[in-house]
Amino acid sequence: MKSPQYLPLLDNHGLLQIPLRFYGLLLLLLRPYISWLAELSMMRSQHSLLSQFYPRQHDFLVACLIALPLLLLVAALSQRRPKGRRFWCYLWRPGLWLLWLVTLADFGHSVSGLDGDVILDAPWRLWAPVLLLLAMIWLAFSKTLPLIFKEWPEQLPAGSKS
Repeated sequence: MKSPQYLPLLDNHGLLQIPLRFYGLLLLLLRPYISWLAELSMMRSQHSLLSQFYPRQHDFLVACLIALPLLLLVAALSQRRPKGRRFWCYLWRPGLWLLWLVTLADFGHSVSGLDGDVILDAPWRLWAPVLLLLAMIWLAFSKTLPLIFKEWPEQLPAGSKS
């Protein structure tokens, strides 16, 4: 007996649907910016949210620089629709490699920034390297992610309706 044919899920534009794990990975990799926004929106107190995750200011700045290319990938993702700008296609296509590089760099930075007694002082700081390791396994074995980064919606002719 043959195995059932793999049928991909398509979005409203006829493109492969992006898995929720991809958005979770973006949230994980963009955590310096998310924690920075959370810090800015909180009332001033003696304990900083940023200092809980990034004890040294240098660690936070390096983490922001590592995640900076992903902001371009998020912008390209927002244009992945038929009426989107064609320019973003050139940033979307190599996006899988960009995602790999940022994940590897973030993992290296997260592991190198851990203190010897992190398990006693701040065990929540171990979640990021563990989740990044799981993300690298997913990036390595995902069959749909390479297909998603290869496709881009075709531009519709000027007189046609969608």
